[in-house]
Amino acid sequence: MVHRSSSLRRVLAAVTLTAAAAAVALSGCGAAASPSTGAAPNADRAAAAEGVSPDVNLEQCGKATRTVKHDLGTTTITGNPVKVVALEYSFVDALVAVGMSPVGVADDDQPKRIIAALRDKVGEYKSVGLRATPNIQVITALKPDLIVADSGRHKAIYAQLSKIAPTIAYPSLNGNYQQVLDSEMSTAIALNKCDEMKTRLAEHAKLMTDLKAKAPAGESRKALFVRASEKGFTGFPPKGYTPGVLSVIGIQSSLPDDSGDASVSLTLETLVANKPDVMFIAANEGPTLRDQWTKSPLWKEIPAVKNNATFDVDPNEWSRSRGLIASEVVAQEAVKLLYGK
Repeated sequence: MVHRSSSLRRVLAAVTLTAAAAAVALSGCGAAASPSTGAAPNADRAAAAEGVSPDVNLEQCGKATRTVKHDLGTTTITGNPVKVVALEYSFVDALVAVGMSPVGVADDDQPKRIIAALRDKVGEYKSVGLRATPNIQVITALKPDLIVADSGRHKAIYAQLSKIAPTIAYPSLNGNYQQVLDSEMSTAIALNKCDEMKTRLAEHAKLMTDLKAKAPAGESRKALFVRASEKGFTGFPPKGYTPGVLSVIGIQSSLPDDSGDASVSLTLETLVANKPDVMFIAANEGPTLRDQWTKSPLWKEIPAVKNNATFDVDPNEWSRSRGLIASEVVAQEAVKLLYGK
């Protein structure tokens, strides 16, 4: 049997939990709203989401006014945010996971990049431009109650965003699987949707456990997840988001776990030396470096190529989305491709 990852152990603890309290309707959000005087629906359940890291502010669950810690500071949110702007696809995922949809999304002006598992539930929204450089004027015009930003990409404009609406920031572009779970729970706290997210995390844990059970006994192949472009072939180490998802269902990475880098640029020679048994390749549209490499005898020396275990996968689902629901899409497809189940 493959050793169970610490991320999955923590998530599995959530399976035994029940989230039955309904959300109390609070008027407004942000500093101008008046806090409710009623009892908080789930403020006494600070330990009820063990799938997330200890520093996620679970003690804030259900409070009328919540102080949410995040990568760029702390933000106070009052009431129930309704008009939310998501500046990364993973934050769209977090909203959908608790039954909400954003009013604005930084979608790179390419709405089809929102994966099918989310698209129908997202509904209509206003594009706020590029994820790297969202349009401040468009965001302002939407008059959001809450903005969810990437703590790396949007650090320079965090002060501007915070003047528009309460803003929380988490790693998405370079976030790993555990950070995805944490950011989705933290976003749910900000939205006053703790119970809904705890229930969703329990469902997620069960699904991932069921998917792992589909691997045959003794599965020991090592997999490499890569992004292929015209000029690059980029591998993602075990600490990366997609390898983290794969490890939860028992598929370990072929790259070493001794690098702090979010990604690794591969040459054909280093790829051959890595000897992946399986390759999941998320290629950009048009010609990629792989097209050149397949003409080389070295390409045929790679175990994944020899054993016909190279799989083309959707970069939107496997790389760009990086959310809770997206991770389930990745895990389900990986199991189907490897085991036909």
